[in-house]
Amino acid sequence: MGQIAYRADNGEIVEAFSLSDLDWEEICSSPAGTLLMPRTDWPAVPKTSIRGLRFFSHHAGYPEKLPAPKSYAHTRLQIDIARIARQLGFRAELETYGSEPSGSDWIADVLVESSKGARVAFEVQLSSQSLDDFIERSDRYKRSNINACWFISEKPVASRLCKALCHRNIEYYTATGNFLADDSKIVTFNIDMPSKDTYPESLPPIRFGRGKNIRRLSLAESIYGMMHNFPCWELPDWKWIES
Repeated sequence: MGQIAYRADNGEIVEAFSLSDLDWEEICSSPAGTLLMPRTDWPAVPKTSIRGLRFFSHHAGYPEKLPAPKSYAHTRLQIDIARIARQLGFRAELETYGSEPSGSDWIADVLVESSKGARVAFEVQLSSQSLDDFIERSDRYKRSNINACWFISEKPVASRLCKALCHRNIEYYTATGNFLADDSKIVTFNIDMPSKDTYPESLPPIRFGRGKNIRRLSLAESIYGMMHNFPCWELPDWKWIES
């Protein structure tokens, strides 16, 4: 399940979400094998979910293990990030594959590039993952000269990440009396997303930072600021400094 396929005859990338209704109908009536899934080169099947979300899936019979499907909210937010980034004048590609110098692969939910060549991987994380995974995945992008940021749900992801950081940084608390709940390698934008199976007509304000440094931002402001390096790490917090 994904938003990207490519034409078997010429390699042209096809985005499920950006096609016109007429083009989508044409794709749906095309013979099997007209479109292929990225990386696997297996025939892609265009589908529409019960919520009206277009996507591509592997044709029946794929012999390998398929990745777990992304949730409805994950995909919708991923699409909105790409759309808004493009409206802001950046190049934005969904589900972009790449590898770091050592050869380890990465897949960016949305890879955004400025006219000056600055690249940012925007990752959507609405399910919990370990602190080590946040750090390693962020480092993987850094080794490829790509900055990374995370759009995460307030619950459970942001709350659990905060607890994990405080626990790991217990020596900082012992020395200063203050909790260290952020990390210089992990830039997060927190969204109150009540369910992975629904998506609001209008996104609530996105939280960046904490305490006196909290900013409430729109999705466009978040993307624009990240592309212009507004997030600045000053121990023990991330700050939003507009240049």
